[in-house]
Amino acid sequence: MWDRRARLWHGRGCSRHNDGWVDLYITNFGHNQMWRNNGDGTFTDVTKESGTDVPGWSVSAAFVDFDRDGWLDLFVGQYVNFSFQNLKKCFTPGAAADYCGPTAYDPLPNRLLRNRGDGTFEDVTARSRIGREYNGALGVVAADFNGDGWPDIYVSDDERPNQLWVNQRDGTFSNDAMLAGCALDSNGAALSGMGVDSGDFNNDGYEDILVANLTREHATLFVNNGQGWFEDRSSETGIAAHTMAYTGWGAGFLDYDNDGWLDILIVNGEVRTIEALARVGDPYPLRQPKLLLRNLGNGRFGNVSHEAGPVFELAEVSRGLAFGDVDNDGDTDVLIVNNNGPARLLVNNIGHKKHWLGLRMVGEKFARDMLGTRVALFRPNGPTLWRRVRTDGSYASANDPRVLFGLADNPEITKVRAHWINGRVEEWTGIPVDSYTTLREGTGKPVKPS
Repeated sequence: MWDRRARLWHGRGCSRHNDGWVDLYITNFGHNQMWRNNGDGTFTDVTKESGTDVPGWSVSAAFVDFDRDGWLDLFVGQYVNFSFQNLKKCFTPGAAADYCGPTAYDPLPNRLLRNRGDGTFEDVTARSRIGREYNGALGVVAADFNGDGWPDIYVSDDERPNQLWVNQRDGTFSNDAMLAGCALDSNGAALSGMGVDSGDFNNDGYEDILVANLTREHATLFVNNGQGWFEDRSSETGIAAHTMAYTGWGAGFLDYDNDGWLDILIVNGEVRTIEALARVGDPYPLRQPKLLLRNLGNGRFGNVSHEAGPVFELAEVSRGLAFGDVDNDGDTDVLIVNNNGPARLLVNNIGHKKHWLGLRMVGEKFARDMLGTRVALFRPNGPTLWRRVRTDGSYASANDPRVLFGLADNPEITKVRAHWINGRVEEWTGIPVDSYTTLREGTGKPVKPS
C-alpha cells in the first residue's frame, strides 16, 4: 500500500513515552514514520519532532533498551541503496531479464536511535559504533546472547555476513559475529538472510538463533553454548533437509502444541520464477507452501506441515509472519501477509488442549511491557523453561509481547523468575495456570542477581 510519501513496509509497536499506550513505528521504502497513540483510538504522526525520520529502505526494526535506562531505544535495519533512478539491469546466463540480487547495490548503514525520555530520539549510530559495518539488513532481533544481562542485537543480512552486535555496556557495540560463529554457515558461506528469531529451543537456558534463507541454502539454526558462542547445527537438527527446497521469509519459534518445546514456523515464497509453475501458465510462479517443524525434544525437528491443516497445503508468495494469542485461549496463533494475495489469520486449535501459563511483564516505574526481560518457569518435573518479552523477530512484523509457556499434561509449577531488563531479579509463587497473569516489577520476592 502507498501513502503520499512512502511505501509502507512494516510496522512495530511500543510505548515510546512509557505511558502505557502502544505507539507505532513504520519502516518504509522511503521515509519511516512514528505514530503517537493518543489514547482515544487515534494516532498522530510525530515523525519529524521525534527524530525518527530515517530515509532509505528499511525492512525490520527492533525496540530495545540498550542502555538499560528504562526508555525504549530503536534499532532500524537498512537494506540497500536502491531507487528507480539507479535501477540496474540483470540477466540470466541465457540473456533473459532477471531479478537483481542485493549485491548489485551498495548496502545502507543501520541506525541506532537513543530515546531521550522526552518523546524524542537521538541518532547515536556513529557513537555506538553500529555504523561501522553494514551489510544489507532484512531481519533483526535483540536478546541477551552472552548472558551478561545486557541486550545484544543480531542482524540477518542478504548475501552478506550476518552481524552480532554485542553490547559493551558503555553505550557502544562490537560486531562479534565472525568470532562467535554466527556470521556464516558451517561451510563458511554468507547466505541470503531474511527472517530471524531467537529462542531457547533445547531448553538449556540460552538464546539460539534461527535465520531463514533462499532455496538451496536452507534455514540456519545457530545453537548457543551459553557463553555467546554459536555452532551451526542446521543439518544435525534436520532443519537443513526440511528447508532446502524453500525460500523462507517470516520465521520464528513457537510452542504450537504447548508441550514445552519450541517449534519452528517458516512462511515461504520464491523471488525468482519457478519454471514448472511458469510453464503451466501460473500468474504467480513464485508460490511455495508453509513449513511447520515440530520440536521432537531430542535435538531434532520433524516436518508436520501435512498435519497442520489445509492452509499448509496452499502455496502462496508469503512474506510477513506475526505471532500472538489473538483469542486469549493460551496458544499461539499466527498472522501471515502474502504478496498478491490475502493476509491469513491462522487460529491454533490444538495448543489450548494442554496446560499453559501466560504472563504479561510490566514495569514498576514505567507502565509498559518490559521488552528484553527474560522469564524462567521452574517445574518439579522437566527442564526449566525460558521465554523473552519481545515484539521483534521474524520478517517485517511485530509480535505479541506476552510470554507463553506450554506445560503439556502437567500443570504443576514451582515458581516464576523474572530477569528484568534493568538487572533486577524477582520471583513469584502460586501463579494460576491455564490463564494470563500480569506481573508487575517490584511485586515479587527479590533475588540476588547471579
